[in-house]
Amino acid sequence: MICENVEMHNIAEVKKLWNGSLQMQRVPENVRKFLNEGAQLRSLSSANSEIRFICDSPRAKISLSSANGDDVFHVAYGNFISPASYPIIGSPITYEFEIPENIRCLKPGRHYAFDPRVFRILLPRKNIVFFKAEGENLRPPELSLLPKKRYLAYGTSITEGGAATRPHLAYAAQTARALGMDLINLGMSGSCHCEPEMAEYIAGRDDWDIATLCLSVNMMGDFTTDEFRKRVTYFVNTVAGSNIKRPVICITMFPYFVGLSSNHLKEEEKASAFRQILREAAAACPYKNVQAAEGPELLDTPDGLSFDLIHPNDYGMKRIAENLTLILKSLII
Repeated sequence: MICENVEMHNIAEVKKLWNGSLQMQRVPENVRKFLNEGAQLRSLSSANSEIRFICDSPRAKISLSSANGDDVFHVAYGNFISPASYPIIGSPITYEFEIPENIRCLKPGRHYAFDPRVFRILLPRKNIVFFKAEGENLRPPELSLLPKKRYLAYGTSITEGGAATRPHLAYAAQTARALGMDLINLGMSGSCHCEPEMAEYIAGRDDWDIATLCLSVNMMGDFTTDEFRKRVTYFVNTVAGSNIKRPVICITMFPYFVGLSSNHLKEEEKASAFRQILREAAAACPYKNVQAAEGPELLDTPDGLSFDLIHPNDYGMKRIAENLTLILKSLII
């Protein structure tokens, strides 16, 4: 969305606070209020969201804070990501950035998904508050400076980027980069419950070209197999039926401690059933733009998991992205 003099990417709505600053959320309020409590909170996190702008000089300033704890953010100039990280805390801090000379002097002729003139503030998985951006004729980037197509990812904390050491290392972000596409990340950490309102919201968006639905280890605890089947069937059919020209890939649960550790044997049957239910939902969908992808084939090595044996580490995120990219590339027109 365009807000004031910047583009807020992967942000659906902002709330104006008492001091004039803007708190961002990835899902609009008329959808968020129907989600489970956890998803309502996670919708306020800025996972793989960005503040983007261009200006007539190589320097710009931005002022940000976090409403729910300290973290760091990163910056990229087009596709070129700085190795530096910048603290973001409860009170606003103003940072000044300058596009490096080597990037300003790139030889013409090579195409980049993001034009190197675009400032990209890569936000963390926190509730970020925007105060202002300053620069010479600072403005949102034109569409011609951004990727032409968009990849939408819905899922759990794994989709949101949990355990990735930087936002751009989440599997969804790496997949989007490999495809030369922009990312819409609707991962909901601990709260991907496949609500019908979320399905209808995703289906009603006209700004994505391909989607993955990673459904859903978050439902293993409180949902029966019948409840899971009902929700995922509606979710898949609703999203796929919104536009049969848009491919939809249903990802079964990635490998995790259920199936890997001997102290979770009772849950293995349910995990196997959940994977099979999603396969069947994809196969039975009346629309031909749907297919299933196997989570254990995408994350194809156990040492791709972090110490909790559920969230992929950076290597695991890379393996998922590499394998998923091969599938998605074959579907992109």
